[in-house]
Order: sequence, then structure tokens, then C-alpha cells
Amino acid sequence: MERIKLSIHHLHKLVAGEKVAANATARIYAGDQLIVVEEMQGQTAWYDRYIQAKDDNGQPLRVEWDCDGDASMDVSRVEVCSCCGGDESLHG
Repeated sequence: MERIKLSIHHLHKLVAGEKVAANATARIYAGDQLIVVEEMQGQTAWYDRYIQAKDDNGQPLRVEWDCDGDASMDVSRVEVCSCCGGDESLHG
């Protein structure tokens, strides 16, 4: 099954020189069409989210985001296992 993979390279903000949780909103587009809005909160370094997008039109994907700290992300289409939806820890 095909999903959209949102790769969060990092998400955090600095408070008094310490990395702490941040809030971000990612908007995923297929061509010029907005197909998914994802809200996230936390502190992470390299985390993948697998998202089902019913309105995906097959056009090239891009992601834009707003964040109250520092974030970096990218997006792609991937085939995932139908039993786990991309969460390989369920195969453990």
C-alpha cells in the first residue's frame, strides 16, 4: 500500500541553551494541491511518519512547515506493508 512518508530530520527549540519540545505544522502538497496537514509536538532527531492521503493526485510532493523552534523535513511516497502501515516495530 502506498503512503506518504514525512521525514522529520529534527524538531526542537532552544530555551536557555537547552533543546526542548517544539510545535510544528507541516503542509504537504501534491503539485499545487494541499493534501495533508500534520500537527506535531516534541523534540526529535530523524523520525518518520507514514500518512494516508486520500486526495493524493500523483503530482510531485513538497512540504512546507511553520514551527515555534527549529525544524527540517522532507516528504516522499513509499510502499509500506499492509499489516503494519510502515511501523516496522510491529514485526518485532
